[in-house]
Amino acid sequence: MDIKTLYSAGMNFDAFMGTGIKSERDRIPKNYSRIEMAKEEVETVKNIEKKINFLVAGEPWCMDFQLNVTVLKKFCELNPNFDMAVITKARGEKFLKPLMEIEEFKVPFIVPLSEEYEVCGDIFVERPKEIKKHVYEDVKMDYLKGQYLKETVKDLIGMITKK
Repeated sequence: MDIKTLYSAGMNFDAFMGTGIKSERDRIPKNYSRIEMAKEEVETVKNIEKKINFLVAGEPWCMDFQLNVTVLKKFCELNPNFDMAVITKARGEKFLKPLMEIEEFKVPFIVPLSEEYEVCGDIFVERPKEIKKHVYEDVKMDYLKGQYLKETVKDLIGMITKK
């Protein structure tokens, strides 16, 4: 299976979250309301002129997915050139992991793709880089409360603006 076929098998974010239970769906508006973007960050996202298709692997119950992919949802709302398709972790592990030639598969796994469905930026895996610098247990509660969403914003902007 190729990436384009995987992408076409994906669902939009809202439909994917619709497969989750109520408590999982209820976290999305809360997380969304916690996203803080500086004016420059909003302008950067809005002004990216290239078409980017984000292929995302995840699960509605996954807190990392609920937090970080909600930021990507906002990016897609800010820029009409952005689109997102979400596949399950199992499908990602079975097909995307070997395509990307990676050892360990964690979600969310976000791959930016060009209009031709070629990887066109860095890949986002599980959590923002800033969280990975810490002992997770030390920052877990703040992270789960959305206090690191600004780091997700920075990482996602970095992955799609890298030359």
